[in-house]
Amino acid sequence: MRGFVFSLDAFVAFTLALIAVYSLIFFSSIPSSYYYLLTQGHFLARDALMATAMTECEPAHYSCGEVSGSILDAIVSSENPGLRDSLIQESIGKIIPNQYGYIVEISDNQGETWSTLYDTADRTDDPHAKSIKKMKVTSQVVNFGYTGVYQKATEPIFSYNTCHGTTGDLVITCGNHSLINPDFDGDIVPEPVTKLVRITVYI
Repeated sequence: MRGFVFSLDAFVAFTLALIAVYSLIFFSSIPSSYYYLLTQGHFLARDALMATAMTECEPAHYSCGEVSGSILDAIVSSENPGLRDSLIQESIGKIIPNQYGYIVEISDNQGETWSTLYDTADRTDDPHAKSIKKMKVTSQVVNFGYTGVYQKATEPIFSYNTCHGTTGDLVITCGNHSLINPDFDGDIVPEPVTKLVRITVYI
């Protein structure tokens, strides 16, 4: 009788251990929604960076200011905080859904320190999320942007006419090319600036 009780006890213990092991295997094999949320947040941050870096900033549609290039160029190079905030809301704010919050930061020393340009947590006029409750993920890109407006000549600066052209003609065939200043309308290509741009998306 005593051996039967011991055998029954061992069988019950073995069964419970087996149930525990199978339960661990079962629950660990179920993918967590947290990782899907992280992936979605990463895609949002990356897509916002890539879209603004590859879209030309057209004054007719965006608050570009006195900067030529992409939307991201204008965001990074803008000296007007109000104009920059409007541009961020018009571009990045339209890409990221309102249930997410986001932070836009830049670094000019290879990521050692970051300066915050925009944070939805600090903006009462922004409908995006204000606090981190579930997750936070970042994405960054190197931005090569202009610091001003590049000049495009409206007509060729060299006039391939004869030397008997009208007064003021710049005739390269007559040896007057040395009189032409390529920067007569200002810098054709303004000074570029390189910075790291990081977007943090959270929910």
